[in-house]
Amino acid sequence: MSRSLSIGMVLCMALLGIRPVRALAGGPYQDRAQPLVGAIPSEYRWSSSATQEPKRLVAATLAVTLGAFGAHRLYLGTDAKVPVVYGLTFGGFGVLVLIDLAHILFTKDLQAYQANNQVFMWATGSPQRLTPP
Repeated sequence: MSRSLSIGMVLCMALLGIRPVRALAGGPYQDRAQPLVGAIPSEYRWSSSATQEPKRLVAATLAVTLGAFGAHRLYLGTDAKVPVVYGLTFGGFGVLVLIDLAHILFTKDLQAYQANNQVFMWATGSPQRLTPP
């Protein structure tokens, strides 16, 4: 009875999803305290530019397909007012969409265009307020 009970407990624990035992790969001795990152060549490591490429591709695809409605600007995290302006003017009659597409494709870092709430995403800085005389 105790043998069938222990087998039943092992089966129940396996069905409940007990965490697997951590094991090291076979081969020469591996020190657990030493990180494995140093063993990976630099060309195989992720870089910030490698993580931006899918974002660049999606933004460019949205600019080509739905750019007249500002879908690429929504993807890059802008306010809702910008796609409304794009939709009312059909992407600045196509001119704004083409300029945005060029900036998305040929700019090295897309960080300046993310969460940019200006209609002209390539414009730098915020508009200055006029002071009364």
